[in-house]
Amino acid sequence: MNRILKITDIEEAKHELKKINVSSQGIEVMAPKALSTAIKLTAVQLGAANILKQEMLSIGGDAAVARGIVNGKQDISDVILLGNLDKMKKLTKKLDNQAIFGLPEIKNDILNLIEQKTTKSISCRGELLEFKTIKIMGILNVTPDSFSDGNKYLAKDKAVARGLEMIKEGADIIDVGGESTRPGSKKVSTDMELERVIPVIRELHERLKVPISIDTTKAEVALEAIKAGAAIINDISALRFDENMIDVLKQNADIPVILMHMQGQPDNMQNKPYYEDVTEEILLFFEDRINFCLRNGIEQERIILDPGIGFGKRLQDNLMIIKKIAEFKCLDQPLLLGASRKSFLGKISNSQVSERLPGDLATAAVAFENDIEIVRVHDVKEHKRFLKVRQAIRNVR
Repeated sequence: MNRILKITDIEEAKHELKKINVSSQGIEVMAPKALSTAIKLTAVQLGAANILKQEMLSIGGDAAVARGIVNGKQDISDVILLGNLDKMKKLTKKLDNQAIFGLPEIKNDILNLIEQKTTKSISCRGELLEFKTIKIMGILNVTPDSFSDGNKYLAKDKAVARGLEMIKEGADIIDVGGESTRPGSKKVSTDMELERVIPVIRELHERLKVPISIDTTKAEVALEAIKAGAAIINDISALRFDENMIDVLKQNADIPVILMHMQGQPDNMQNKPYYEDVTEEILLFFEDRINFCLRNGIEQERIILDPGIGFGKRLQDNLMIIKKIAEFKCLDQPLLLGASRKSFLGKISNSQVSERLPGDLATAAVAFENDIEIVRVHDVKEHKRFLKVRQAIRNVR
């Protein structure tokens, strides 16, 4: 998966170069150059890798390749282009007349990366949700067993009241869920999920103007929620658990979908999850799920991506996803970050669920700094105030 790497220090640069099997001497020479802009290209042919290195050197940049490329002992290599954006543009000019080794496609990929044009709005039942500033999705769990607020809003009146309260606090979207997906949670029946969420969605739709999303993996629940007024499907399985979910999207062309990454299922996802490269693996997963949607007639403009903090992830995986969140922009889709009150924050700060707001705000700060489109949170008022200050600081001239 080709992408712009998010590298913040020399050690991180060395780590990225080591991963693509650069020689030890090359790592020492090239690591400092990665602190400007580093574009990672995957599975590049031998001939193309050597041409890219030569052309980058000719314009004052560099290109890191596997040690077996220089001596011709390796046919394929990942390549990390090192230089500033101006040098990347100059490289694409130099590739104009190169029609071999897949270089035309590589040139187009580089141009797309340096001119990223993530969708700036998404249509929810005909109403535009614009991402001029980061949007807040308020979490409304209509469940008895959610890890943070289980049983708090199980009664319809309490759930509706909380939804209305979150709007007053500044929520841009209300996300309603009727089945807990905490680690180790068990599935509930379709009937039970419908009984929990449909009355709440129906009344909120009658009283609200903001979009309501339905947090479900079940096609029948999604369909009935749309009939009741839901405007977004939030599927933690990325359309994998229910083969009929894609048909719901086909039948409702004005409904966008949030595709989330998860390793395993809620009841087993924390049983020793493992990744060689968590960012790369999630990117490849998203590429597959986007292509699945496109093959089934779901336009790219309807897709939002969620890397799934806490869903089949270790502590270091969650931290790496947040640190590297900007790298997911290579897919040109709006991104959602949902870290609110999750256990990895408690491991870092030795805090209980009710004490994790500072950690939540720290992750929201990273999302804001990287222009992520949506944060999914429990504490709407505090996030709204925090993000307003961050926006004011950014806007001052």
